[in-house]
Amino acid sequence: MTWFVAVCVSACTKTESFEVIPANRMTEYKVINLQDTVIYGAIDNENNIITVYVPFYLGMAVIQPEITVETGAMLETEILPVELNNTTQTYTVRGADGSSRTYQLHIIQQNTSSLSLIWSVERPTAAPGNQLMQTGPDDAPLFGSLYGDFQSTNTATLSLALVSRSTGDTILPSLSAAVIIPNPSPFLPLIADYQLAGITIPDDIDSGYYDVEVGFLGHKEIAPAPLHVQYHSPQFAPLWSAKVATAGGEISFLSHTSPIQYLFIEPKAAKAVLDGRTYEFTIQSSSTKRNLVLKVPDDFPIGNHSAVPFSFQFGEWPTVELNVDLRINSQ
Repeated sequence: MTWFVAVCVSACTKTESFEVIPANRMTEYKVINLQDTVIYGAIDNENNIITVYVPFYLGMAVIQPEITVETGAMLETEILPVELNNTTQTYTVRGADGSSRTYQLHIIQQNTSSLSLIWSVERPTAAPGNQLMQTGPDDAPLFGSLYGDFQSTNTATLSLALVSRSTGDTILPSLSAAVIIPNPSPFLPLIADYQLAGITIPDDIDSGYYDVEVGFLGHKEIAPAPLHVQYHSPQFAPLWSAKVATAGGEISFLSHTSPIQYLFIEPKAAKAVLDGRTYEFTIQSSSTKRNLVLKVPDDFPIGNHSAVPFSFQFGEWPTVELNVDLRINSQ
Protein backbone atom coordinates (compact mmCIF):
# COMPACT_ATOMS: atom_id res chain seq x y z
CA MET A 1 0.00 0.00 0.00
CA THR A 2 2.79 2.40 0.85
CA TRP A 3 4.45 1.64 -2.48
CA PHE A 4 1.17 2.20 -4.35
CA VAL A 5 0.58 5.63 -2.76
CA ALA A 6 4.13 6.74 -3.50
CA VAL A 7 3.74 5.79 -7.12
CA CYS A 8 0.44 7.67 -7.40
CA VAL A 9 1.83 10.82 -5.79
CA SER A 10 4.86 10.70 -8.01
CA ALA A 11 2.73 10.33 -11.08
CA CYS A 12 0.45 13.29 -10.15
CA THR A 13 3.18 15.78 -9.15
CA LYS A 14 3.96 18.40 -11.88
CA THR A 15 6.50 21.27 -11.69
CA GLU A 16 5.84 24.53 -13.60
CA SER A 17 8.31 27.45 -14.06
CA PHE A 18 6.96 31.02 -13.85
CA GLU A 19 7.93 33.57 -16.54
CA VAL A 20 10.52 36.00 -15.24
CA ILE A 21 9.36 39.63 -15.49
CA PRO A 22 12.17 41.75 -16.99
CA ALA A 23 13.30 44.51 -14.63
CA ASN A 24 13.27 47.21 -17.33
CA ARG A 25 10.46 49.39 -16.11
CA MET A 26 10.28 53.09 -15.31
CA THR A 27 9.01 53.61 -11.78
CA GLU A 28 8.67 57.42 -11.61
CA TYR A 29 8.48 60.35 -14.02
CA LYS A 30 8.18 63.83 -12.54
CA VAL A 31 8.51 67.40 -13.80
CA ILE A 32 10.85 69.45 -11.61
CA ASN A 33 11.12 72.89 -13.27
CA LEU A 34 8.35 74.38 -11.14
CA GLN A 35 8.72 76.46 -8.04
CA ASP A 36 7.64 74.73 -4.81
CA THR A 37 5.89 71.84 -6.56
CA VAL A 38 6.28 69.00 -9.05
CA ILE A 39 4.07 67.31 -11.64
CA TYR A 40 4.02 63.50 -11.73
CA GLY A 41 3.55 61.67 -14.99
CA ALA A 42 1.22 58.65 -15.21
CA ILE A 43 3.25 55.60 -16.28
CA ASP A 44 1.41 52.88 -18.23
CA ASN A 45 3.69 49.82 -18.21
CA GLU A 46 1.27 47.78 -20.28
CA ASN A 47 1.20 50.14 -23.27
CA ASN A 48 4.54 51.81 -22.43
CA ILE A 49 3.15 55.35 -22.33
CA ILE A 50 3.98 58.24 -20.01
CA THR A 51 1.25 60.91 -19.76
CA VAL A 52 1.97 64.33 -18.30
CA TYR A 53 -0.84 66.84 -17.76
CA VAL A 54 0.27 70.51 -17.73
CA PRO A 55 -2.28 73.12 -16.53
CA PHE A 56 -2.33 76.33 -18.58
CA TYR A 57 -1.99 78.62 -15.58
CA LEU A 58 1.55 77.39 -14.97
CA GLY A 59 2.62 79.15 -18.18
CA MET A 60 5.15 76.47 -19.07
CA ALA A 61 6.87 76.20 -22.45
CA VAL A 62 9.07 73.19 -21.59
CA ILE A 63 9.18 70.50 -18.95
CA GLN A 64 12.35 69.29 -17.23
CA PRO A 65 11.85 65.65 -16.21
CA GLU A 66 13.45 63.57 -13.47
CA ILE A 67 13.20 59.82 -14.09
CA THR A 68 13.57 56.80 -11.80
CA VAL A 69 13.89 53.20 -13.08
CA GLU A 70 13.88 49.78 -11.41
CA THR A 71 16.89 48.65 -9.40
CA GLY A 72 19.55 47.27 -11.72
CA ALA A 73 18.09 48.93 -14.81
CA MET A 74 19.46 51.96 -16.61
CA LEU A 75 17.95 54.74 -18.70
CA GLU A 76 19.56 54.85 -22.13
CA THR A 77 17.93 58.13 -23.19
CA GLU A 78 19.54 61.42 -22.15
CA ILE A 79 17.24 63.45 -19.90
CA LEU A 80 16.75 66.84 -21.54
CA PRO A 81 14.05 69.56 -21.37
CA VAL A 82 11.04 68.76 -23.56
CA GLU A 83 8.92 71.36 -25.32
CA LEU A 84 5.21 71.07 -24.66
CA ASN A 85 4.42 70.58 -28.34
CA ASN A 86 6.92 67.71 -28.71
CA THR A 87 5.09 64.56 -29.87
CA THR A 88 8.11 62.36 -30.64
CA GLN A 89 9.91 62.09 -27.30
CA THR A 90 10.69 58.53 -26.20
CA TYR A 91 12.69 56.96 -23.37
CA THR A 92 14.38 53.54 -23.45
CA VAL A 93 15.03 51.58 -20.24
CA ARG A 94 17.41 48.59 -20.34
CA GLY A 95 17.27 45.93 -17.65
CA ALA A 96 20.23 44.10 -16.13
CA ASP A 97 19.26 41.00 -18.17
CA GLY A 98 19.69 42.94 -21.41
CA SER A 99 15.97 43.38 -22.14
CA SER A 100 14.68 46.85 -23.00
CA ARG A 101 11.45 48.80 -22.97
CA THR A 102 10.72 52.05 -24.85
CA TYR A 103 8.16 54.52 -23.53
CA GLN A 104 6.35 57.18 -25.57
CA LEU A 105 5.81 60.56 -23.85
CA HIS A 106 2.41 62.22 -24.19
CA ILE A 107 2.18 65.82 -22.96
CA ILE A 108 -1.40 67.01 -22.59
CA GLN A 109 -1.83 70.75 -22.18
CA GLN A 110 -4.86 71.55 -20.05
CA ASN A 111 -5.50 74.86 -21.75
CA THR A 112 -8.24 77.42 -21.88
CA SER A 113 -11.08 76.38 -24.16
CA SER A 114 -10.41 79.10 -26.76
CA LEU A 115 -8.73 82.42 -27.51
CA SER A 116 -10.64 85.49 -28.69
CA LEU A 117 -9.07 88.78 -29.79
CA ILE A 118 -10.34 92.31 -30.29
CA TRP A 119 -8.75 95.62 -31.26
CA SER A 120 -9.49 98.70 -29.17
CA VAL A 121 -10.01 100.57 -32.45
CA GLU A 122 -11.96 99.60 -35.54
CA ARG A 123 -9.13 100.08 -38.07
CA PRO A 124 -5.76 99.57 -36.37
CA THR A 125 -2.68 101.13 -37.94
CA ALA A 126 0.96 101.19 -36.95
CA ALA A 127 4.19 102.75 -38.10
CA PRO A 128 7.38 100.65 -38.41
CA GLY A 129 9.62 101.08 -35.40
CA ASN A 130 6.61 101.69 -33.13
CA GLN A 131 4.45 99.56 -30.92
CA LEU A 132 0.95 98.68 -32.11
CA MET A 133 -0.61 102.12 -32.41
CA GLN A 134 -3.49 103.90 -34.08
CA THR A 135 -2.91 107.15 -35.95
CA GLY A 136 -5.86 109.50 -36.15
CA PRO A 137 -6.75 112.01 -38.90
CA ASP A 138 -4.73 114.73 -37.19
CA ASP A 139 -1.68 112.42 -37.10
CA ALA A 140 -1.86 112.34 -33.31
CA PRO A 141 -0.95 108.87 -32.04
CA LEU A 142 -3.57 106.92 -30.16
CA PHE A 143 -2.86 103.50 -28.73
CA GLY A 144 -4.65 100.82 -30.75
CA SER A 145 -3.89 97.87 -28.53
CA LEU A 146 -4.85 94.24 -28.96
CA TYR A 147 -7.01 92.72 -26.22
CA GLY A 148 -8.20 89.17 -25.57
CA ASP A 149 -9.26 86.52 -23.09
CA PHE A 150 -5.72 85.27 -22.46
CA GLN A 151 -6.50 84.20 -18.87
CA SER A 152 -2.80 84.39 -18.00
CA THR A 153 -0.04 87.01 -17.94
CA ASN A 154 2.76 84.51 -18.60
CA THR A 155 4.21 85.05 -22.11
CA ALA A 156 6.17 81.78 -22.23
CA THR A 157 3.82 80.27 -24.84
CA LEU A 158 3.11 83.53 -26.72
CA SER A 159 3.80 83.83 -30.43
CA LEU A 160 2.85 86.59 -32.87
CA ALA A 161 3.20 86.75 -36.64
CA LEU A 162 2.35 89.47 -39.16
CA VAL A 163 1.23 87.89 -42.44
CA SER A 164 1.18 90.21 -45.47
CA ARG A 165 -2.10 90.15 -47.34
CA SER A 166 -0.38 91.17 -50.58
CA THR A 167 2.64 88.84 -50.62
CA GLY A 168 1.90 86.19 -48.01
CA ASP A 169 5.24 86.89 -46.34
CA THR A 170 5.38 86.28 -42.59
CA ILE A 171 7.12 88.77 -40.29
CA LEU A 172 7.99 87.77 -36.72
CA PRO A 173 8.31 90.83 -34.45
CA SER A 174 10.51 90.54 -31.38
CA LEU A 175 8.64 89.42 -28.28
CA SER A 176 11.46 90.27 -25.86
CA ALA A 177 9.46 93.17 -24.39
CA ALA A 178 5.98 91.65 -24.84
CA VAL A 179 3.66 91.75 -21.84
CA ILE A 180 0.11 90.62 -21.14
CA ILE A 181 -1.61 93.03 -18.78
CA PRO A 182 -4.85 92.40 -16.85
CA ASN A 183 -7.44 95.04 -15.96
CA PRO A 184 -8.90 96.02 -19.35
CA SER A 185 -10.54 99.24 -20.34
CA PRO A 186 -14.12 99.39 -19.04
CA PHE A 187 -15.24 100.49 -22.52
CA LEU A 188 -14.29 97.17 -24.16
CA PRO A 189 -16.38 93.96 -24.31
CA LEU A 190 -15.99 91.28 -21.69
CA ILE A 191 -13.62 89.16 -23.80
CA ALA A 192 -11.01 91.89 -23.35
CA ASP A 193 -9.83 90.58 -19.99
CA TYR A 194 -6.18 91.17 -20.89
CA GLN A 195 -4.15 93.55 -23.05
CA LEU A 196 -1.25 92.46 -25.25
CA ALA A 197 1.43 95.17 -25.35
CA GLY A 198 5.15 95.80 -25.81
CA ILE A 199 5.36 94.46 -29.39
CA THR A 200 7.24 96.70 -31.83
CA ILE A 201 6.72 96.71 -35.59
CA PRO A 202 10.09 95.89 -37.29
CA ASP A 203 11.90 98.80 -38.91
CA ASP A 204 12.31 97.02 -42.24
CA ILE A 205 8.74 95.84 -42.78
CA ASP A 206 6.96 96.83 -46.01
CA SER A 207 3.90 99.03 -45.79
CA GLY A 208 0.54 97.39 -46.37
CA TYR A 209 -2.07 95.25 -44.63
CA TYR A 210 -1.09 92.39 -42.32
CA ASP A 211 -3.13 89.73 -40.58
CA VAL A 212 -2.04 89.48 -36.95
CA GLU A 213 -1.81 85.83 -35.90
CA VAL A 214 -1.48 85.25 -32.16
CA GLY A 215 -0.55 81.93 -30.61
CA PHE A 216 -1.11 81.33 -26.91
CA LEU A 217 -1.59 78.25 -24.72
CA GLY A 218 -1.97 75.97 -27.71
CA HIS A 219 -4.44 78.23 -29.55
CA LYS A 220 -3.97 80.09 -32.83
CA GLU A 221 -6.20 83.07 -33.53
CA ILE A 222 -6.18 85.87 -36.12
CA ALA A 223 -7.17 89.37 -35.00
CA PRO A 224 -10.57 90.41 -36.39
CA ALA A 225 -9.17 93.22 -38.56
CA PRO A 226 -5.85 93.49 -40.40
CA LEU A 227 -3.14 95.84 -39.17
CA HIS A 228 -2.37 98.65 -41.62
CA VAL A 229 1.36 99.38 -41.56
CA GLN A 230 2.11 102.93 -42.71
CA TYR A 231 5.38 104.83 -42.79
CA HIS A 232 5.43 108.43 -41.62
CA SER A 233 7.29 111.21 -43.40
CA PRO A 234 10.85 111.27 -41.96
CA GLN A 235 11.50 113.81 -39.22
CA PHE A 236 14.62 114.81 -37.30
CA ALA A 237 15.10 114.78 -33.56
CA PRO A 238 15.48 118.27 -32.04
CA LEU A 239 18.98 119.75 -32.30
CA TRP A 240 20.21 121.10 -28.99
CA SER A 241 23.77 121.94 -29.97
CA ALA A 242 25.96 122.61 -32.98
CA LYS A 243 27.23 119.77 -35.15
CA VAL A 244 31.01 119.66 -34.86
CA ALA A 245 33.26 118.11 -37.51
CA THR A 246 36.25 118.69 -39.72
CA ALA A 247 36.07 119.40 -43.44
CA GLY A 248 35.85 115.95 -45.00
CA GLY A 249 34.67 114.46 -41.70
CA GLU A 250 31.23 113.25 -40.68
CA ILE A 251 28.14 114.59 -38.93
CA SER A 252 25.07 112.57 -37.96
CA PHE A 253 21.39 113.16 -37.21
CA LEU A 254 18.93 111.10 -35.18
CA SER A 255 15.37 110.41 -36.23
CA HIS A 256 12.51 111.88 -34.23
CA THR A 257 11.30 109.36 -31.63
CA SER A 258 8.54 111.05 -29.69
CA PRO A 259 5.70 110.36 -29.51
CA ILE A 260 6.31 107.84 -32.32
CA GLN A 261 9.24 106.86 -34.52
CA TYR A 262 9.77 108.82 -37.73
CA LEU A 263 12.34 106.71 -39.54
CA PHE A 264 14.76 107.80 -42.24
CA ILE A 265 13.28 105.96 -45.23
CA GLU A 266 15.31 105.76 -48.47
CA PRO A 267 17.63 108.75 -47.95
CA LYS A 268 18.58 110.13 -51.36
CA ALA A 269 20.21 113.52 -50.93
CA ALA A 270 21.35 116.08 -48.36
CA LYS A 271 22.31 119.64 -49.24
CA ALA A 272 23.28 122.78 -47.36
CA VAL A 273 23.43 126.38 -48.57
CA LEU A 274 26.10 128.73 -47.21
CA ASP A 275 26.88 132.19 -48.57
CA GLY A 276 24.81 131.50 -51.67
CA ARG A 277 26.62 128.26 -52.50
CA THR A 278 25.08 124.79 -52.33
CA TYR A 279 27.15 121.97 -50.83
CA GLU A 280 26.34 118.28 -51.32
CA PHE A 281 26.72 116.15 -48.17
CA THR A 282 27.31 112.50 -49.09
CA ILE A 283 25.08 109.96 -47.35
CA GLN A 284 27.35 107.36 -45.74
CA SER A 285 26.76 103.60 -45.91
CA SER A 286 26.87 103.47 -42.10
CA SER A 287 23.52 105.30 -41.98
CA THR A 288 20.52 103.50 -40.51
CA LYS A 289 16.83 104.26 -40.38
CA ARG A 290 17.40 105.91 -37.01
CA ASN A 291 20.77 107.57 -37.58
CA LEU A 292 21.66 109.51 -40.74
CA VAL A 293 25.42 109.89 -41.26
CA LEU A 294 26.72 112.53 -43.71
CA LYS A 295 30.19 113.32 -45.03
CA VAL A 296 31.10 117.01 -44.86
CA PRO A 297 32.43 118.28 -48.21
CA ASP A 298 36.20 118.70 -48.26
CA ASP A 299 35.84 122.32 -49.32
CA PHE A 300 33.20 123.32 -46.79
CA PRO A 301 34.27 126.63 -45.14
CA ILE A 302 36.04 126.41 -41.78
CA GLY A 303 34.40 128.28 -38.88
CA ASN A 304 31.22 128.61 -36.86
CA HIS A 305 28.06 128.80 -38.95
CA SER A 306 24.66 129.50 -37.41
CA ALA A 307 21.35 128.19 -38.73
CA VAL A 308 22.71 126.74 -41.96
CA PRO A 309 19.68 125.75 -44.08
CA PHE A 310 19.72 122.03 -44.97
CA SER A 311 17.35 120.18 -47.28
CA PHE A 312 16.93 116.39 -47.26
CA GLN A 313 15.28 114.10 -49.78
CA PHE A 314 13.87 110.74 -48.66
CA GLY A 315 12.31 108.51 -51.30
CA GLU A 316 9.16 110.11 -52.64
CA TRP A 317 8.50 112.10 -49.46
CA PRO A 318 8.36 115.89 -49.58
CA THR A 319 11.68 117.64 -48.99
CA VAL A 320 12.54 118.04 -45.31
CA GLU A 321 14.03 121.40 -44.31
CA LEU A 322 16.22 121.86 -41.24
CA ASN A 323 18.40 124.68 -39.89
CA VAL A 324 21.66 123.38 -38.42
CA ASP A 325 24.39 125.13 -36.43
CA LEU A 326 27.77 123.92 -37.70
CA ARG A 327 31.26 124.23 -36.29
CA ILE A 328 33.74 123.07 -38.89
CA ASN A 329 37.35 122.71 -37.78
CA SER A 330 40.46 122.38 -39.92
CA GLN A 331 41.87 118.91 -40.35
